Amino acid sequence: MDPYIDNDLKDVEKAVSEFCEKEFDQEYLQRLEDEHRYPREFYEKIGELGFIGVGFSEDIGGSGYGALGHVVAVKEMCRRLPGMGMALSLGYIPGFVVDMYGTGEQREKYIRPMIEGRYISAISVTEPDSGSDVKSMKTKMEDKKDYFTINGSKVFTTNAGYADFYTLLVKDEDGLTAMIFDRELIDGNGSGCFEINDLGRKMGINTTTSGELVFTDFHIPKDRVIGQRGKGMKTVLDGFELGRIVIAAQAFGSMLYGYEKASDYAKKRKQFGRSIIKFQSIEHDLVDMYVEIEKCRNLLYKAAWFFDRKDPESKKYSSMVKLALPESAIKILNRCIDILGGYGYMRDQGLEGALRDIRITSIYEGTGNIQKNAIAKLLY
Repeated sequence: MDPYIDNDLKDVEKAVSEFCEKEFDQEYLQRLEDEHRYPREFYEKIGELGFIGVGFSEDIGGSGYGALGHVVAVKEMCRRLPGMGMALSLGYIPGFVVDMYGTGEQREKYIRPMIEGRYISAISVTEPDSGSDVKSMKTKMEDKKDYFTINGSKVFTTNAGYADFYTLLVKDEDGLTAMIFDRELIDGNGSGCFEINDLGRKMGINTTTSGELVFTDFHIPKDRVIGQRGKGMKTVLDGFELGRIVIAAQAFGSMLYGYEKASDYAKKRKQFGRSIIKFQSIEHDLVDMYVEIEKCRNLLYKAAWFFDRKDPESKKYSSMVKLALPESAIKILNRCIDILGGYGYMRDQGLEGALRDIRITSIYEGTGNIQKNAIAKLLY
C-alpha cells in the first residue's frame, strides 16, 4: 500500500501507462530527434485525455490532484520512454508560474488551452551573462504610457520558436518583474523587434529547442504583468518550486525505465549456461538499484505531499529531490548500460538516449550546487 497515492491516482497512473505503452515508439522518437521536431501531435493527445491537467486545479479545467498528480503522470510517461515523457512535460512545466500568479483572465487565456493540449508554454530567465545569479540580469523593461518596452536577450529558452506563450523575467526599476507575451505579439501585432535564434542540437532532449530570444524596443501591454511589479523573483521561484518536483519525476521515471530494461535483459541473457541475473555481481547491481529507486520514490512523493499541503518543509524538499534524483538517475542508467554491455551502448536499445536526455535534469531550474545552497539556508 502506498501512503501517498490513493485509488484515484492509481487509476490515473494506469491510464497514462496504458496510453504510453500503446502509443510511444522508440523509432519515432529517434526520428523526431533527428529532425529536431517537437511531438506536438502527442502533446495534443495527452491534453485531450486529461493527462496534462491531472495536477492543475478544477477551476481551470484540471483534475485537482496537485503536485502528486503531476508526479504520477510525468513519472509514468518517462517510465515508458524518457525522451518522449520529458518533451511532453516540458510543454507545460513552464506554465506553472502563470497558473500560480496569473489573473483569472490570464489563466483562462493561457492555462486552460495549455491544459487542453492546444498551447505550449516557455519561460525565459537565463541570460548570456546571468544564469544562477538571476539578480544580475540585464534585460530590462521601460515603463511607457500604455505599454512596456523590453530590451535585452535571453538564452536556453526551452520550446523557443513554437511555444504559444512565454513567461519573461526582466529587470524593473523596483526589482524584477515577470510578464507574459504570446504569438499574437510575436507574429506582427506588436511593435518593436523580436528575434528567436535556435541554439542548435544538444546532448539530449533534441525534440525540444533551446533558443536565444533578442528584444529590441519590443512592446508588451501593461496587462501582461504576472503578479506584482518588482516581485518577479518570488513569482518565478515559487513556480520553480513545483517545477523542481516535476523535473525530479522525470528523473524518477527514467530510473524505472532503465531498471526494468536491465532486469528483463538479465533474465533473458545467458552466459556460461545460465541467465546472467544468477551471477551475484549482476544480482547485487539490480538490488542496489531497487533500493535506490525506493529511497527516491519516498523522497519524491513526500516532497509533492508537502507542496500540496503548503507545508513550510516544501521548499527544502523540492530542492532535495531536485538535487538527489537526477544524480541517482544518472548513476542507475549508467549501471543499466553496463548490464546490457555492448547492446546497451547501441541507440536502438534506448538506454544511451535516456542517459543523454536525463543529464539535463541536474542542470535546468537550478543546478545541484544551487540546490545545496538553498537547502543550507533552510537548515542553518
